[in-house]
Amino acid sequence: MKKKRKAVVVSIIIILLACFLVIIIYSINYNKIDIQQANSGWIIYDKSITNIKENMEAITEPNEVFDWWTLKNFDIEDDEYENTLNSLVASVRMCYLSYTDDGTLYTNSNSLREYRNKKSITRKELEQLNYSMYNEISETGCLTRFTQYNSLLVSNDENLRNEVHNITNKIADLMTNELFLKKDATYDELILRKIIEVHLVEDVSEFLIKEYNRLK
Repeated sequence: MKKKRKAVVVSIIIILLACFLVIIIYSINYNKIDIQQANSGWIIYDKSITNIKENMEAITEPNEVFDWWTLKNFDIEDDEYENTLNSLVASVRMCYLSYTDDGTLYTNSNSLREYRNKKSITRKELEQLNYSMYNEISETGCLTRFTQYNSLLVSNDENLRNEVHNITNKIADLMTNELFLKKDATYDELILRKIIEVHLVEDVSEFLIKEYNRLK
């Protein structure tokens, strides 16, 4: 009788342990999100980063601190427009640095990069990533640099003013875009946000190449 009772107790303990393990395994798997497919988006991101670097190196010269300090051998009669183009150089430069920084220049720059080679992300990590990336497009993010051009003279030429405003407003508008304001975005949406952002900064570098070659 005692043996039967003992066997029942052992069986119950085994069943409880098995249930406990199942709950733990389920909890671990539930809290992990597969991000391997989404991370293929870094190929597109890296292409834009490379294009920005090549464009800026072709038209700028460095100073003691920065590689892309000002347009090289560039002097035009429209001083306001020359200043605007050099200001755009600075805006692109600072965004590029925040996109590629490993944490030595910025305390919270492009936090998404930490996950580019990972297979999964926990729900807690995704929550924190949402918080970090929301702050990246806030008043302290590099995108805010492109909001200043509507209040600058830019140029005495109205057509040039409109052209600059058109390209910078596309970036400034991201700060009020529904996708960029989400605080509970999926990892796929966060990747998409970063791809769109860097692509539009790439467009600015393409614009600078065009204007440099046209006016030099």
